[in-house]
Amino acid sequence: MNQPTREEHEELKERVKKLEQQTEPVKVTRIEIKQGDLERTLDNHTALLQEQDGLLHKIYTMTGNQATDIGVLKHEMQGARADITAIKATQSDHGEMLKTMATKDDVAVLKGDITSIKEIQTEQGQKLDQILQLLQQKGE
Repeated sequence: MNQPTREEHEELKERVKKLEQQTEPVKVTRIEIKQGDLERTLDNHTALLQEQDGLLHKIYTMTGNQATDIGVLKHEMQGARADITAIKATQSDHGEMLKTMATKDDVAVLKGDITSIKEIQTEQGQKLDQILQLLQQKGE
């Protein structure tokens, strides 16, 4: 078997020593904390936790209220949709009625026709009066 030489042996010792120095743990002998600082820190953390608990409770309450409000809004939206459908149907009916209604021009034409009819009736009334007079004269 091959035996390491003295130099190799010394070199290996040096390497091991360096590795031990590099990996040697740091020892902490004592940590000092002042009692007053620790209590103050704990009190601060307690106050923060209580505040966060209050906020969390408020969030849960608001979430519950919002869920209820959303349910109400959904129900009201169904009613609004029904109302919109009814309005659309009514507008459709009104549109049909407007198609059959007379326009201003139609009314003007009708007024002219009515005036013509009145004039003709007046003429015919005068002629009837003349006929009656003639008949009465013959009857006398």
